[in-house]
Amino acid sequence: MDNKVKIIGAGLAGSEAAYQLAKRGVKVDLYEMRPVKYTPAHHTGYFAELVCSNSLRSNR
Repeated sequence: MDNKVKIIGAGLAGSEAAYQLAKRGVKVDLYEMRPVKYTPAHHTGYFAELVCSNSLRSNR
């Protein structure tokens, strides 16, 4: 059986969980909801931006 963990939310906790599981050889799918209207904090498709803007409460 090919097991894979699905993690919903690429914030600080979700990203860390995905990283720790992947480091141990577990296959991981990491999902994040994107806003309908993008702000300057969402100008690329990388999850690290979301971690910073969500966790540090960026207003820009």
